[in-house]
Amino acid sequence: MEKTTFHYQPMCSAPHCDAAAVYKVAAPWSNGKSRELKNYGLACEAHRDSQLALAQLHRQGLKLAEGETIGPVGLYELAAGKRDAELARLPDH
Repeated sequence: MEKTTFHYQPMCSAPHCDAAAVYKVAAPWSNGKSRELKNYGLACEAHRDSQLALAQLHRQGLKLAEGETIGPVGLYELAAGKRDAELARLPDH
């Protein structure tokens, strides 16, 4: 049986936007044992700033469980075949 690679194009999370996502809007999260990026959405180039601002508002209201930590929300450049831990964070602007 031939192994095939799964491919899909993530789309921007902004309402009524049909553009391909270029960025993951996320914050580094840990519970002390594991780490990952907490996903706040995906953004195309046109909506990156508005999606980032919305995610930052949602982050302010997040209540953490004991032992959890979360870093600042930022933009991570999506790259085909790369996992969250391999995504490059864009500099804050």
